[in-house]
Amino acid sequence: MSASKIKTLKSCSWQYWCKYVLKLPDKTNSGALIGDTVHIILECLGASRHKKHYDLIIKKKNIFASKPVKRLVNKHIKRKNLNDASNLEDICSMALNGLMYDFFGKKHGEPSQVISEKDFELTVEQEDIKYKVKGFIDKLYIYNNTGLVLIRDFKTNKKKYEGKEVSDNLQDHIYTLAIRKLYPEVKDIKMEFLFLKQDLNEDAIMPMQPKTKYELLGFEHELTGYQKYADSFTEKTAISNMAANQGMPKDGSFAGKLLCGFAKEADQIKKDGTPMWYCTYKFGFDYFVIIDKDGKIKKSAFTKKELQKIKLQEGEKLIKNRYGGCPCFNPKPVETPFESDAFDLDKF
Repeated sequence: MSASKIKTLKSCSWQYWCKYVLKLPDKTNSGALIGDTVHIILECLGASRHKKHYDLIIKKKNIFASKPVKRLVNKHIKRKNLNDASNLEDICSMALNGLMYDFFGKKHGEPSQVISEKDFELTVEQEDIKYKVKGFIDKLYIYNNTGLVLIRDFKTNKKKYEGKEVSDNLQDHIYTLAIRKLYPEVKDIKMEFLFLKQDLNEDAIMPMQPKTKYELLGFEHELTGYQKYADSFTEKTAISNMAANQGMPKDGSFAGKLLCGFAKEADQIKKDGTPMWYCTYKFGFDYFVIIDKDGKIKKSAFTKKELQKIKLQEGEKLIKNRYGGCPCFNPKPVETPFESDAFDLDKF
């Protein structure tokens, strides 16, 4: 499990089924592609050997002051088809914000160690607690002198978190739990989100409430429930907690029917001529998959061309499939000769 998987599981059971069980291809929007590029820049400049590029960028207040960074950005823009001038502007401004805000973690003193993209994978099997969880921490600062560990996650969202995204944030819980397991000797763990689209002088940073050992223990039981639910996930449970049936969120978070989007048909255009956003799995589409000799999906894509570059191993096949669309919006409902299971995440 991961924070994104659990969030999908809680938000929409059908999206989880499509993405993680059927392994359908997913349309990556420009915002996500921009975010990926920003994270790559911040990761690269976190390396000590690139300190001179960081210093030059800070001095000029322009990430293109470094020619290698400029080449890196242009390479990713071309590869990801981010040709709009506003995309380049967003990448430059967000990356600069990430570099200018306490990039080396000295607001809490001199860190003993600074780690970019700290990956972790935990497997816990105790009497009544069993789960597997993994993730990547954007920036980890370790202060041996004070026993503090600071976790920072860069966000490229348009707005800061609200509602349950603040009070019950999965990343906050999972990352704090992971550091508590990996560094049991630390006295204090702080977690914060840095929203790179916000003005650094107007509370772009969002510190989270510290977690007690009892809160983390309770969360481990919650993870155990998610793990059990995900491990036994079937098409029957895929229709049990669909976003379309949850109504509109009342706490300002991006949840419920908002996850479906308001488009009435695939590729619908807004009045201003731009594409209207909607969930990738709202409407039906053709796609291509590579399956192995046992019939398991190895990789999927929207076009055949994307998969033809991959050399097939013995027994593998490249085939065309058809996805019928979400049962809540598809005029011809997907065949489901069963009734939805009762679904209540609160019991976990």
